[in-house]
Amino acid sequence: IFLSSIFNFKLIENLQDKFSLKQININGLSNSEKKIIESELSNFQNFNIFKLEKDKLIESLNKFHFLENISVNKIIPSSININLSKTSILGKTLLNGEMFYIGENGKFINSSQFFEKNDVATVFGNFKIDEYLSLLTILKNHNLDANTIKKYYYYKNKRWDILFSNDLTLMLPSKGIEKSIKIYKKLLGNGNLINTKIIDLRIINQIILTNNNE
Repeated sequence: IFLSSIFNFKLIENLQDKFSLKQININGLSNSEKKIIESELSNFQNFNIFKLEKDKLIESLNKFHFLENISVNKIIPSSININLSKTSILGKTLLNGEMFYIGENGKFINSSQFFEKNDVATVFGNFKIDEYLSLLTILKNHNLDANTIKKYYYYKNKRWDILFSNDLTLMLPSKGIEKSIKIYKKLLGNGNLINTKIIDLRIINQIILTNNNE
């Protein structure tokens, strides 16, 4: 009985060791990004792979706001594959004096989490991400290249100013943004913006142009 008990204990220990998590394979990120992910997931090492809940892993990964798609697959007996992809960066802003990137996934991303340099527009004001993303969608739908924009300004009355890379400022209304963008496109097409520094479309049915020498 005694020898049988020792044998059973050793068998259980061997099985536990065989099915404990020993390797976490992370795909889709740079080496520096992998390191911070691996550090976060290190507490799952040696955990029984059958008892390991994917939701717990994903919960830990969701702390990294630059991630957009997360896929976790268990590889029996002792490893997991994690496939990750990064969100596109659509802007940057300051929150409480700290730099954050704006992700296409609708999240603010602390710059300390992101290792790539991104030459994107700066967004000023107390805005919600969905408001900013909605504006970008309108611009895209009207074939306005976001790469030609260097700054966005958001105001308390829920309207935007856009500063283009040629230093032209477009002042939009709080409502009817899409109609205003159409007007701006017509002005561009007619060549009426020579020497213009400000296009003010804040008032319905009015176009106010300010020249560089004014």
